[in-house]
Amino acid sequence: MDGGRIAWAAGAYLAGSLPSTYLVARITRATAVIAASNRRASEADAHTLIHQHVGGAWAAVAAVMDVAKGFLFMLAADKLGHLPPTWIAVCGVLVVVGHSFPPYARAMAGRGLAGAAGVLLAVLPIPMVVTGVIILAGILLRNTGPATTMGFAAAPIVAAIQGQPHALVLMAWGILAVILLRRLEGVSAVAQRHGWPRAVVRRLIFDSDRPAVVPLVEGDTEADLA
Repeated sequence: MDGGRIAWAAGAYLAGSLPSTYLVARITRATAVIAASNRRASEADAHTLIHQHVGGAWAAVAAVMDVAKGFLFMLAADKLGHLPPTWIAVCGVLVVVGHSFPPYARAMAGRGLAGAAGVLLAVLPIPMVVTGVIILAGILLRNTGPATTMGFAAAPIVAAIQGQPHALVLMAWGILAVILLRRLEGVSAVAQRHGWPRAVVRRLIFDSDRPAVVPLVEGDTEADLA
Protein backbone atom coordinates (compact mmCIF):
# COMPACT_ATOMS: atom_id res chain seq x y z
CA MET A 1 0.00 0.00 0.00
CA ASP A 2 1.31 3.46 -0.96
CA GLY A 3 2.60 5.30 2.12
CA GLY A 4 2.10 8.66 0.45
CA ARG A 5 -1.57 7.99 -0.12
CA ILE A 6 -2.00 6.84 3.47
CA ALA A 7 -0.39 10.12 4.57
CA TRP A 8 -2.92 12.08 2.51
CA ALA A 9 -5.74 10.07 4.12
CA ALA A 10 -4.41 10.79 7.61
CA GLY A 11 -4.02 14.43 6.69
CA ALA A 12 -7.64 14.50 5.54
CA TYR A 13 -8.84 13.43 8.98
CA LEU A 14 -6.60 15.97 10.73
CA ALA A 15 -7.64 18.78 8.37
CA GLY A 16 -11.29 17.99 8.99
CA SER A 17 -10.72 18.11 12.76
CA LEU A 18 -9.64 21.78 12.71
CA PRO A 19 -11.84 23.22 15.53
CA SER A 20 -13.26 26.34 13.89
CA THR A 21 -15.93 26.92 16.53
CA TYR A 22 -13.42 26.58 19.37
CA LEU A 23 -11.05 29.03 17.69
CA VAL A 24 -13.85 31.55 17.12
CA ALA A 25 -15.04 31.17 20.71
CA ARG A 26 -11.50 31.79 21.97
CA ILE A 27 -10.96 34.78 19.70
CA THR A 28 -14.24 36.37 20.81
CA ARG A 29 -13.77 35.28 24.45
CA ALA A 30 -17.12 33.52 24.35
CA THR A 31 -16.48 31.25 27.31
CA ALA A 32 -20.23 30.65 27.65
CA VAL A 33 -20.21 28.95 24.24
CA ILE A 34 -17.36 26.65 25.25
CA ALA A 35 -19.09 25.78 28.51
CA ALA A 36 -22.53 25.18 26.98
CA SER A 37 -21.52 23.27 23.84
CA ASN A 38 -22.82 19.73 23.83
CA ARG A 39 -22.33 17.54 20.76
CA ARG A 40 -25.03 15.15 21.99
CA ALA A 41 -27.85 17.75 21.81
CA SER A 42 -28.89 19.30 18.51
CA GLU A 43 -29.83 22.67 20.00
CA ALA A 44 -26.49 22.88 21.89
CA ASP A 45 -24.41 22.66 18.71
CA ALA A 46 -21.44 25.02 18.93
CA HIS A 47 -22.30 26.80 15.67
CA THR A 48 -25.79 27.52 16.96
CA LEU A 49 -24.45 28.80 20.27
CA ILE A 50 -21.93 31.09 18.55
CA HIS A 51 -24.78 32.59 16.54
CA GLN A 52 -26.79 33.14 19.72
CA HIS A 53 -24.01 34.46 21.95
CA VAL A 54 -21.59 36.15 19.57
CA GLY A 55 -23.64 36.96 16.49
CA GLY A 56 -24.31 35.84 12.96
CA ALA A 57 -21.11 37.33 11.55
CA TRP A 58 -18.86 35.19 13.74
CA ALA A 59 -21.06 32.15 13.12
CA ALA A 60 -20.49 32.76 9.41
CA VAL A 61 -16.73 32.97 10.01
CA ALA A 62 -16.78 29.55 11.70
CA ALA A 63 -18.86 28.09 8.88
CA VAL A 64 -16.57 29.52 6.20
CA MET A 65 -13.55 28.05 8.01
CA ASP A 66 -15.22 24.64 8.01
CA VAL A 67 -16.05 24.85 4.30
CA ALA A 68 -12.56 26.12 3.49
CA LYS A 69 -10.74 23.31 5.30
CA GLY A 70 -12.61 20.70 3.28
CA PHE A 71 -12.32 22.57 0.01
CA LEU A 72 -8.64 23.47 0.26
CA PHE A 73 -7.52 20.05 1.45
CA MET A 74 -9.39 18.21 -1.29
CA LEU A 75 -8.09 20.64 -3.88
CA ALA A 76 -4.55 19.95 -2.65
CA ALA A 77 -5.14 16.18 -2.65
CA ASP A 78 -6.26 16.38 -6.26
CA LYS A 79 -3.85 18.94 -7.72
CA LEU A 80 -0.75 18.29 -5.59
CA GLY A 81 -1.24 14.69 -4.49
CA HIS A 82 -2.55 13.52 -7.87
CA LEU A 83 -4.61 10.92 -6.06
CA PRO A 84 -6.81 8.53 -8.06
CA PRO A 85 -10.59 8.70 -7.59
CA THR A 86 -10.64 5.92 -4.99
CA TRP A 87 -8.19 7.73 -2.72
CA ILE A 88 -9.87 11.08 -3.36
CA ALA A 89 -13.07 9.43 -2.16
CA VAL A 90 -11.38 8.05 0.96
CA CYS A 91 -9.95 11.48 1.78
CA GLY A 92 -13.31 13.18 1.21
CA VAL A 93 -15.08 10.93 3.68
CA LEU A 94 -12.25 11.25 6.22
CA VAL A 95 -12.41 15.06 6.12
CA VAL A 96 -16.05 14.83 7.19
CA VAL A 97 -15.22 12.17 9.80
CA GLY A 98 -12.57 14.49 11.24
CA HIS A 99 -15.04 17.37 11.27
CA SER A 100 -17.70 15.31 13.04
CA PHE A 101 -15.54 13.07 15.26
CA PRO A 102 -12.29 14.95 16.03
CA PRO A 103 -9.70 13.72 18.56
CA TYR A 104 -9.88 17.00 20.52
CA ALA A 105 -12.41 19.79 21.31
CA ARG A 106 -15.03 17.10 20.80
CA ALA A 107 -17.84 18.97 22.55
CA MET A 108 -17.59 21.73 19.94
CA ALA A 109 -17.27 19.50 16.89
CA GLY A 110 -19.47 20.30 13.91
CA ARG A 111 -22.23 18.12 12.56
CA GLY A 112 -20.44 17.55 9.28
CA LEU A 113 -22.43 19.82 6.99
CA ALA A 114 -19.94 22.62 6.33
CA GLY A 115 -16.99 20.26 6.01
CA ALA A 116 -19.01 18.11 3.61
CA ALA A 117 -19.91 21.19 1.58
CA GLY A 118 -16.23 22.03 1.17
CA VAL A 119 -15.38 18.49 0.05
CA LEU A 120 -18.20 18.34 -2.50
CA LEU A 121 -17.46 21.82 -3.79
CA ALA A 122 -13.89 20.75 -4.59
CA VAL A 123 -14.62 17.27 -5.94
CA LEU A 124 -18.25 17.30 -7.17
CA PRO A 125 -19.07 20.97 -7.80
CA ILE A 126 -22.30 20.49 -9.79
CA PRO A 127 -23.85 18.07 -7.25
CA MET A 128 -22.83 20.57 -4.54
CA VAL A 129 -24.58 23.38 -6.42
CA VAL A 130 -27.76 21.28 -6.46
CA THR A 131 -27.29 20.56 -2.75
CA GLY A 132 -26.78 24.26 -2.07
CA VAL A 133 -29.93 25.25 -3.97
CA ILE A 134 -32.00 22.77 -1.93
CA ILE A 135 -30.50 24.04 1.33
CA LEU A 136 -31.08 27.67 0.31
CA ALA A 137 -34.71 26.86 -0.42
CA GLY A 138 -34.96 25.27 3.02
CA ILE A 139 -33.51 28.38 4.64
CA LEU A 140 -36.02 30.58 2.84
CA LEU A 141 -38.85 28.26 3.92
CA ARG A 142 -37.43 28.04 7.46
CA ASN A 143 -37.03 24.29 7.23
CA THR A 144 -33.26 24.04 7.16
CA GLY A 145 -32.98 20.62 8.81
CA PRO A 146 -34.90 18.57 6.25
CA ALA A 147 -33.41 20.66 3.44
CA THR A 148 -29.88 19.70 4.47
CA THR A 149 -30.92 16.04 4.57
CA MET A 150 -32.49 16.23 1.12
CA GLY A 151 -29.63 18.29 -0.25
CA PHE A 152 -26.85 15.94 0.75
CA ALA A 153 -28.96 12.93 -0.29
CA ALA A 154 -29.31 14.51 -3.73
CA ALA A 155 -25.54 14.89 -4.22
CA PRO A 156 -24.73 11.22 -4.96
CA ILE A 157 -27.79 10.92 -7.19
CA VAL A 158 -26.72 13.93 -9.26
CA ALA A 159 -23.14 12.62 -9.35
CA ALA A 160 -24.36 9.27 -10.70
CA ILE A 161 -26.50 11.00 -13.33
CA GLN A 162 -23.44 13.02 -14.34
CA GLY A 163 -21.48 9.83 -14.86
CA GLN A 164 -18.92 10.61 -12.18
CA PRO A 165 -16.50 7.81 -11.20
CA HIS A 166 -18.14 5.15 -9.07
CA ALA A 167 -15.76 5.90 -6.19
CA LEU A 168 -16.88 9.54 -6.05
CA VAL A 169 -20.55 8.56 -6.07
CA LEU A 170 -19.82 6.22 -3.14
CA MET A 171 -17.94 9.07 -1.46
CA ALA A 172 -21.05 11.25 -1.60
CA TRP A 173 -23.13 8.43 -0.08
CA GLY A 174 -20.45 7.90 2.57
CA ILE A 175 -20.49 11.59 3.47
CA LEU A 176 -24.27 11.43 3.92
CA ALA A 177 -23.85 8.36 6.13
CA VAL A 178 -21.32 10.17 8.35
CA ILE A 179 -23.65 13.17 8.67
CA LEU A 180 -26.57 10.93 9.71
CA LEU A 181 -24.38 8.93 12.11
CA ARG A 182 -23.24 12.16 13.74
CA ARG A 183 -26.85 13.26 14.18
CA LEU A 184 -27.67 10.09 16.09
CA GLU A 185 -25.09 10.78 18.79
CA GLY A 186 -26.93 11.28 22.07
CA VAL A 187 -30.33 10.38 20.64
CA SER A 188 -30.91 7.84 23.41
CA ALA A 189 -31.36 10.64 25.96
CA VAL A 190 -34.08 12.21 23.81
CA ALA A 191 -35.68 8.82 23.16
CA GLN A 192 -36.17 8.32 26.89
CA ARG A 193 -38.45 11.35 26.89
CA HIS A 194 -40.18 11.12 23.52
CA GLY A 195 -39.74 7.51 22.38
CA TRP A 196 -37.30 6.05 19.89
CA PRO A 197 -39.28 6.48 16.63
CA ARG A 198 -39.95 10.18 17.18
CA ALA A 199 -36.44 10.90 18.47
CA VAL A 200 -34.71 9.11 15.59
CA VAL A 201 -36.90 10.71 12.91
CA ARG A 202 -36.34 14.19 14.33
CA ARG A 203 -32.59 13.67 14.43
CA LEU A 204 -32.17 12.00 11.02
CA ILE A 205 -34.62 14.11 9.01
CA PHE A 206 -34.82 17.42 10.88
CA ASP A 207 -31.50 17.37 12.79
CA SER A 208 -33.40 18.56 15.83
CA ASP A 209 -34.69 17.37 19.18
CA ARG A 210 -37.74 19.61 18.90
CA PRO A 211 -40.77 19.50 16.59
CA ALA A 212 -39.88 21.04 13.26
CA VAL A 213 -43.16 22.78 12.51
CA VAL A 214 -43.98 24.35 15.87
CA PRO A 215 -41.83 27.35 16.81
CA LEU A 216 -40.39 27.46 20.29
CA VAL A 217 -41.62 30.55 22.07
CA GLU A 218 -40.47 32.05 25.32
CA GLY A 219 -41.59 29.95 28.25
CA ASP A 220 -42.07 26.74 26.23
CA THR A 221 -40.10 23.61 26.93
CA GLU A 222 -39.53 20.49 24.90
CA ALA A 223 -42.21 18.77 26.98
CA ASP A 224 -44.70 21.47 26.02
CA LEU A 225 -44.01 20.90 22.32
CA ALA A 226 -43.77 17.12 22.35
